[in-house]
Amino acid sequence: MTGVATLNVRGLNDPSKHNEVRHFLSSNSISLVGLLESRVSIHNIDRIVSSICKKWVYTSNHNVSLAGRIVVAWNPSYLNFVPVRVSEQAIHGHDTLNDKVCIHVSFVYGLCDRTARKSLWGELSHCADMFRNEPWVVLEDLNVTRFGTEHASSGVVTKAMQDFNKAVVTAELEDLNSTGYLFTWSNRRQGEGAVKKKLDRAMGNWQWFKSMGDAYAHFHPPGISDHSPITI
Repeated sequence: MTGVATLNVRGLNDPSKHNEVRHFLSSNSISLVGLLESRVSIHNIDRIVSSICKKWVYTSNHNVSLAGRIVVAWNPSYLNFVPVRVSEQAIHGHDTLNDKVCIHVSFVYGLCDRTARKSLWGELSHCADMFRNEPWVVLEDLNVTRFGTEHASSGVVTKAMQDFNKAVVTAELEDLNSTGYLFTWSNRRQGEGAVKKKLDRAMGNWQWFKSMGDAYAHFHPPGISDHSPITI
């Protein structure tokens, strides 16, 4: 399969960020990307996607989120991503590979509020049932860690983390094998004020591991963002 990626690029309206995103997609041979927390207005999205990746096709969640938190773009020369479910916190879709295998891909941006994320947990459970018999991978910035070891300076397990773990178990998802950065987000401060967490993940269902066992996630240096981009 061709490369899949997510980038958290807050403020994608800024033209200075387009070159770095374009270079990242090209240098990692990416054909399908989720741009998270982009904050691109619906009036500018055509121009911005065209600036970053000419002749690519895209979809977004502007119809359910005025902020347009998620934009998914793909190279139609290599694949055809078909959205099947769009919400305020996720875009779920599928693509058929050359060997006729259908894979499901979900791009997720979890809201910062624990209560607001509860609808996302139910959504993932629903998708788990829908995609149970085929490979499914979830690339996500969830704004919550899963384990105490995923916070550089605090091992406390919060109720929000318990919610997340319960959702993962219910959806029968597991983290992909990965390389690169463990702490995928930081506040970019030094000394006592520094905070580092693993807020971004790539997870798959049982069928994904069965069919795509060689695939792995790589967490890149943050670059223009305070989050690590993910490639598979």
